[in-house]
Amino acid sequence: MRVRILSLCAAVLVGSAITGCATDDGDTGGTAPATVAAVDHLYGTTTVDGTPDRIVATSSQWVDALLEFDVQPVGYISAGTMGDDRGLYPWQQAVSADAVELDAGNIAAGQGPLPTEEIAALEPDLILGNWQITDRSAYDTLAAVAPTVAPLSGAVDPWDDQIRALGVLLGREDDADRIVADRNAEIDEYALPGLDGRTAVLSQFLFGPQQFVLVADPGDGAATVFEQIGMTLPPSLVEEAGVSMGRLTLSPERVDALVADLLIILPNGGTEADLMALPGFDQLPAVRSGALAVLDYPTVVAFNTPSAASALYGLDAIRPQLEAVAAA
Repeated sequence: MRVRILSLCAAVLVGSAITGCATDDGDTGGTAPATVAAVDHLYGTTTVDGTPDRIVATSSQWVDALLEFDVQPVGYISAGTMGDDRGLYPWQQAVSADAVELDAGNIAAGQGPLPTEEIAALEPDLILGNWQITDRSAYDTLAAVAPTVAPLSGAVDPWDDQIRALGVLLGREDDADRIVADRNAEIDEYALPGLDGRTAVLSQFLFGPQQFVLVADPGDGAATVFEQIGMTLPPSLVEEAGVSMGRLTLSPERVDALVADLLIILPNGGTEADLMALPGFDQLPAVRSGALAVLDYPTVVAFNTPSAASALYGLDAIRPQLEAVAAA
C-alpha cells in the first residue's frame, strides 16, 4: 500500500469528505485500474491504494467498526485493567485471539502516547485513530508508519461516520449503508414513548482532582446516541460550553450542571455513596425520580466513545432509567 495525494475525486459525506475513485497509472494491459480510496479528517486526507488487510485500531470505536464488517484488527490498543484479560470490553468478544494487544499505559483514560514502535512492528497498511491522536505531530508520527486516519471531526466521532469511512476504505460502501441502517433500527427500539424532548447528561466525577466532566457538545458522538432516542443535552449546559471543544470540566460546587431528566455518571475513584455525599447531589431531579444511572467504567465507555455495539450495550444497561424518564 502507498499514500497518494489526490487533488480531484472528492465528495462530502456526514461532515467529512469520503471518496473512492479509480486511478489509471497508464497502460494496465487490459486489467481494471487500481482503486484508490480517500477519507478526509482533522489533519488532511488519507488515501489507500487497494484494500487494506493489516489494520491497527487505536480505539475501541474502531475495533467495533472493524467487527461490523467481520474484519479483524492485527492489533488494538488495550483497555488495560478496565477491560478483560485481553484488554477488551464486554461487547468485543468477537476479536480474534490472534489480534495483538498493544499496551499504551493508561491510554484508555486519555493518558500516555500511542505505542508507535509496537504499531510499526505489526507492519500495518492502515492505522485507524481518533481522539487518541491529540495533535498534528502525533498524526505525522503515525502517518510515517502507514496511512493513518485521524479524528474525522474535532470531537468524539459519531459511530456511523466511522462505519461509512471504513466502508470507503474497504471498498464496501453498500455494506456500510446496510450496517448503519440495521444498527440504527436496533438503537431506535430504545426510543421509548415519553423520551422525546427529555434531557440527558453523561458525566463522570473525578474524585482525585474533584471535578465533574460532562458531555456538552451536541455534535459529540456521545451526545448523538441520546439524540437518536429522542433526548437532548440540557440547553443551559450547551450554552455554557459555548464554542469550546471537548468536554466541560466543572468544580464539585457546580452540581447544578447535572440537572436533567436522565443522569448517567461514573464515580471515578469513588462510589455511589461518595457521589451522594457531594452537596446537593442527592437533590438532583434524576436522583429523586429514579433516573440516575451510576455505572462502572466499561459501561460509561460504551456511551463516552460509542460504537453501535457499545451503544446498544449501554442502552440495555440503563433501560430501567429510560423507562423511569419515559413514565414521568
